[in-house]
Amino acid sequence: MSVDTAVKQRRLRLDAATLAPLAGLAFVLVLAAITTPNFYSPEVLRIVLFQAGIIGVAALGQTLVLLVGGIDLSIGGVASLTSVILAMYTAGDDSRLLIGILFCIVAGTAVGLLNASLIVLRNVPPFVATFASFVLIQGVIIAWTRGAPSGRIPAGLGWLGTGRIFDIPVALIAFALLSVIVGLVLGRSAAGRRVYAVGLNADAARMSGIRTGMVIAVAYIIASLSGVLAGLINAGYIGFVDAALVGSMNLDSVAAAVIGGIALTGGRGRIRQTVIGTLLLASLLTWLIQLGATGGAQLVFTGGVILLAVALQNGKQTLRALAITKKGKS
Repeated sequence: MSVDTAVKQRRLRLDAATLAPLAGLAFVLVLAAITTPNFYSPEVLRIVLFQAGIIGVAALGQTLVLLVGGIDLSIGGVASLTSVILAMYTAGDDSRLLIGILFCIVAGTAVGLLNASLIVLRNVPPFVATFASFVLIQGVIIAWTRGAPSGRIPAGLGWLGTGRIFDIPVALIAFALLSVIVGLVLGRSAAGRRVYAVGLNADAARMSGIRTGMVIAVAYIIASLSGVLAGLINAGYIGFVDAALVGSMNLDSVAAAVIGGIALTGGRGRIRQTVIGTLLLASLLTWLIQLGATGGAQLVFTGGVILLAVALQNGKQTLRALAITKKGKS
């Protein structure tokens, strides 16, 4: 098989992987139009776009971690910690906002380093390491706030949560800009090739001279920082501390990436798939709210969508393996 043929086949597989979540998005939008006509009102559409922005920011960091073969269950905790740090340090004072954001960045970086250390240096499974970090963060929040997180967020941060440019939420614009940057890095740089190499086969990447530990560590640090940004967006939107509002961010960030087509096994997927998955998830969640679904029902639907996406991915991998086996025999 020539190189050009292999490249064409790879592009066809990527196009097919992109079409599936696009079809799901179209299905949800049509279903929403039939069952909840007010879904397309300006107010509801703004909610969809804001949801896409905050979920998408977290999903970008989660995508990097998934691509290196890991998972980060501490992103929601970092987002909660961000709002608590801001409220406790600034007490709603705009003059302390910049220093408060700096503290949030330092805290997020520390969580990312902790995750990376456990995974790279101690060989702790990513699921266990990041969930332990999440529990640790929750413990810190409870101890610091005595179990009742509260406080005001500086008004100067409001533009990030409620601001709009040409009637487009700032959160969505931030997500779009970051998506372009991350997409270019992954698709057109040596750093991006290292990420995919580590995710596909870490041992082979190590033997080829790639510092796999560094690549994994950077991915987890960026994931934590994406949690910080999502926490800042959430804090700016509601204006006070409510850690429960970002409680589902771990699941949402994973769901947005996976239903878009990012492989849980690592090394496969593109940022455009995460973007489509984010729009699909934001539309689905908002539609469920319009239908009057409870928080529990939303979690059930999200979990079901993740299971369906994983099943479809496994089915495609099985069919691909069978096709390769048949070619080998022939």
